[in-house]
Amino acid sequence: MGPTRFVLLAAAALAISSCAPAADTSPDQSGLPPAEPARSLYLSPVGFDADLITPAGINVKTNGQYKTPAQKSAAAAAIDRYWYVVRQCSTTIVPTTGEISRLMLEFPRHLSIEIANDWKVVEGPTTHRKMQAFPSLSRPGTWSTARREEDALFILVVPELNGLAPQMAGELNLWLAGSTSALPSDLSNACSSLKCLRFNYDNAPSQAFSDCID
Repeated sequence: MGPTRFVLLAAAALAISSCAPAADTSPDQSGLPPAEPARSLYLSPVGFDADLITPAGINVKTNGQYKTPAQKSAAAAAIDRYWYVVRQCSTTIVPTTGEISRLMLEFPRHLSIEIANDWKVVEGPTTHRKMQAFPSLSRPGTWSTARREEDALFILVVPELNGLAPQMAGELNLWLAGSTSALPSDLSNACSSLKCLRFNYDNAPSQAFSDCID
């Protein structure tokens, strides 16, 4: 191998090694271990323009579905109550210690919820009760009260929020499973029977709201 070729190969190896991720975890000059890289922030779907942030940090696009400040405040409080119920359900399955506890604290700030504006009142196929629903994408010709996007931590839900809890549990499951290997169970199935919650929103003539709990 000629000297010129050896120099070129050595230079290339040096350039490649400088681009490789550092594996050194030794303390820096301050004596403290290096800080962990910040978790990449979740980006909302294209066109998502949140106009409401709940006290827990959940971003909501209302599409004007709540007309007064009082209704918006009540909806924000109800969404946070859903998160509280889902979190309580999850703690019966997942040990909320260490990494999982930290991930649960982060979750609300990564979740986006849109209040559907293409809903109408339809009759439930099983209960025959009238309820708010929007066209289903997975089963054309049918209707849905809520759906989620697995690649975006995004939930679309009717104004009365019916169906939000199971979808939120599913997104929490994805968030935890994608961030840690310590998830022992599927939260979306375990928490699928959570009830809807009543809040101060005039959603007449939907009757499903009467089945929700206070």
